[in-house]
Amino acid sequence: MDRVLGRIDPTVDRTAAARLLGCSPDQVGYCPRCQGLTRRYGRQAQVICPACQAVQPPSAVGAPS
Repeated sequence: MDRVLGRIDPTVDRTAAARLLGCSPDQVGYCPRCQGLTRRYGRQAQVICPACQAVQPPSAVGAPS
């Protein structure tokens, strides 16, 4: 079973967040929904963090409300 990564608080060091996300620190940015840290830039970028994606399915991401 895949484990969903929880919200990464924006006060967490970017290097530590990058290790959790499996990317480099320069790829880390803010989730526009919760302001937590996510792999925002570069290859395999996820603008919406894994925690927010778990709440709302990817097919609904970006869909008008």
